[in-house]
Amino acid sequence: MINIIILILVLSLILTTQVVALFVQYKFNKSYIGTGYWLIGSGLMAVGYIFMPLVMVESVEKVAKIAHPIQILGHLFIYVGIKTFFNKKLNKWIPILIYSLFNLVYYYYMFVDNNLNGRSITISITVAIISFLIVYDIVWKNEKLVFISAKFLAVVFIIYGFFYIFRIFLTISLPITNAYVGQDSTAIVTVVVSIIFSNLWTFGLIVMVNQKLHIDNQLEKEKLQLIFNTNLDAQLITRFSDGIVVDANDKYASLSGYKKEDIIGSFIKNNSFWYNQDDRERFIKELTESGKCENLEFIFKCKDESQFAGIISARIIIIHSVPYIISVIRDISERQKFEYALIESEEKYRSILKASPDDITITDLSGNIVMISEAAKQIFGYEEGFNDFIGMKLLDFIIPEDVNRAQSKIKELFQGVTRSTNEYKAVRKDKSIFDVEVNSGLIYNASGQPDKMVFIVRDITRRKLIETQMEKLVQQLEIEKNTAQLNSITDSLTGLFNRGYFDKTLRTELSRSTRTKSDISLIMLDIDYFKKYNDTYGHIAGDKCIQMIASTLKNSLEREPDIAARYGGEEFIVILPDTGENGVRLLGERIRKDIEDLAIIHETSDVSKFVTVSVGAITVNSNDNISPDKALKLVDEALYSAKAKGRNCCIYFNSAN
Repeated sequence: MINIIILILVLSLILTTQVVALFVQYKFNKSYIGTGYWLIGSGLMAVGYIFMPLVMVESVEKVAKIAHPIQILGHLFIYVGIKTFFNKKLNKWIPILIYSLFNLVYYYYMFVDNNLNGRSITISITVAIISFLIVYDIVWKNEKLVFISAKFLAVVFIIYGFFYIFRIFLTISLPITNAYVGQDSTAIVTVVVSIIFSNLWTFGLIVMVNQKLHIDNQLEKEKLQLIFNTNLDAQLITRFSDGIVVDANDKYASLSGYKKEDIIGSFIKNNSFWYNQDDRERFIKELTESGKCENLEFIFKCKDESQFAGIISARIIIIHSVPYIISVIRDISERQKFEYALIESEEKYRSILKASPDDITITDLSGNIVMISEAAKQIFGYEEGFNDFIGMKLLDFIIPEDVNRAQSKIKELFQGVTRSTNEYKAVRKDKSIFDVEVNSGLIYNASGQPDKMVFIVRDITRRKLIETQMEKLVQQLEIEKNTAQLNSITDSLTGLFNRGYFDKTLRTELSRSTRTKSDISLIMLDIDYFKKYNDTYGHIAGDKCIQMIASTLKNSLEREPDIAARYGGEEFIVILPDTGENGVRLLGERIRKDIEDLAIIHETSDVSKFVTVSVGAITVNSNDNISPDKALKLVDEALYSAKAKGRNCCIYFNSAN
C-alpha cells in the first residue's frame, strides 16, 4: 500500500525541483515579472507540502496547521504571476479577498467546528476558483503570439480545477470526521494529481516563457530590421576581414543606385562606391587603430558615375566572434551647398559692414555687441587696431541722460512699434560728446523668433552744426523780414505807424464799423508853434521833441485795436475803434495834458513856456456811412478849430452834427 507520507515528501522534492527550474527562468528572464511570482508560488507550495507530514509529530503539530494556507497562498501567487505575465491589470483585492475568506472558513473548521471534511471542501473550492481564474486570464483577450503554450496551460488548469470539484463531491459523500484516518485514499489521489499537474503547469510555464522570449526576440529583430531599413541615412554592414557586404538598408540602395540583391554578398570594392580608393584605405586605417571613426567627409560615387559629398561614421562590431563594420553614410551635398551659400552670404555681409561709412552694430537681445563694423572705430574715436568691441554694450556709448530713452525705444521694437530714427548724445573714447542718429531693428531666426538686434549709428555732428547755422540764419532772416515789414508800415523817427498804414487801417476800420454798427473815433494833434521851436532849438532838438511826444502818445493808448500814426511833420493821428464821444473826449484831453506835463521848454511859444499841442477829436457814427476822406476832413476841421480857439486845447466834433 502506498504511504501517503512518502508521496507528500516526493511531491515536496518535485516542487523543490520545479522551484529550481523556475528560478533559472527568473534569473535569465527578469524582464518577465510574472516568473518571479511563479517562483514564489512554487516555493510556498513546496513549503506547504513539507509542513503537512509534521501533523504526525506532536511537538511540531502546530506548524502543520499552516500548511494548507501556505499552499493556497502559493496557488494565488501562480495566479498573480499569470496575470502580470500577460500585462493584465491586477485587482489586488481579488487575491486578498480569496485568501481572507479561505483562512476564515478553514480555521473555523479547525478551531470552532473541528471538521476535516469542511477543511477539505474549503481547500477544494479555493483551488478550483483559483484554477478557473487562471484559465480565464489565459484564454480571455490573450496574446495570439503565445497561444499554443497558453492553450496547453489552460487545459492543465481546467482539468486541475475540475479534479478539485470532483474532490468536493467525493468529500461530501464521505462521513464527517475530524481525524485523518480514512482519508488516505483521497489524500493519495490528491497528492498524485498534484505531482502530475504541478509538473505539467511548470512545464507549460517554462515553455510559455521561452516561446514568448523567442517571439520577443523575433519582434525585436524585425523592429531593428525595420529601423535599419527606414533610417534616413545609408547604412551598410560589411565583414571586416574581406569587405563582403552582409546587409545594406534601403537608403543605401537608393543613394548608391545599386539594387540590394546586387549589393548583399558582393565585395564592397566591386561596387566602386568609393570615389577614391585612398579614402577607403584611410577610413580602414582609422577604424583599425581606434575601432571606430566619426564624421569623416569623403566624396562617394554612385552606380551612374555621379558623385556626392558624404559624411561617414563607423565602428567595429562582433557577431558570432566575427568582426564586422557597420557604417552610416549621410549625403551632405545639400548641406555643403547651404554652407557655401552661407559663407558667401557672410562674406557679402562683412563686405557691407566694412564698406559702410556708418557704424552697423549687431547685438544679442541683452545688448551685448556680437558684431560691429570698422566705421565704429572712427566714429567713437578708437585707434585702427582696436578689436575689443565684442562683449561691450552699445548703451555704454550713450550719455547716461539718454540711456533710459534708448531702452524705451528698444522695448518698443519688441512691442511692434513702427521703427523710427532717434537721436542721442554719444561719448567718444576721449569723453567728448557728439550727436548720433540711430536706426534699429530686430533680426529673426529660422523659427521666426527675435534672435539679435541691429543698430545703424551715424555721426551727425557736422549735420547738427549745419542745422544750427541754418536755424540761426533762418532766425536772422526772420528778424530782418519782420524789421523790413515793420519799417514798411512805421515811421523811422518815431516808431509810430506811418501815413500809408494809417490810411489802410482807417478804410478797414470804417468798413468794419459800418458792418458791425459800432462807432469809431479819430484824434488828430499838432505841435503848437513847432516851426519856431525848430528855428530856436534846431532840427535835432526838434526831432527829439517829436520822439518824446510820439512816445507819450503811444503810452496813452491802452487797448490793442487802438493805433497811433505820424500823419505829417509835426502832426499825429489816432484811430479808436468801438469808441464813442465820452471816450474820445477823455482820451484827447488826457493826451494834451500828458504832453504839456512833459515840460519841454519852448520859450518862443505864444501859448506856454512849454511845448503844447492842439487836439481835434471826432466820432463817426455807424449809420453815417462816411468815407475815409470825409472822416479825415472832419477831424482836420476839429484840429483847425482848436488852433483857432487859441491852441493847447481839445475840440470835439460829431459827424452827425
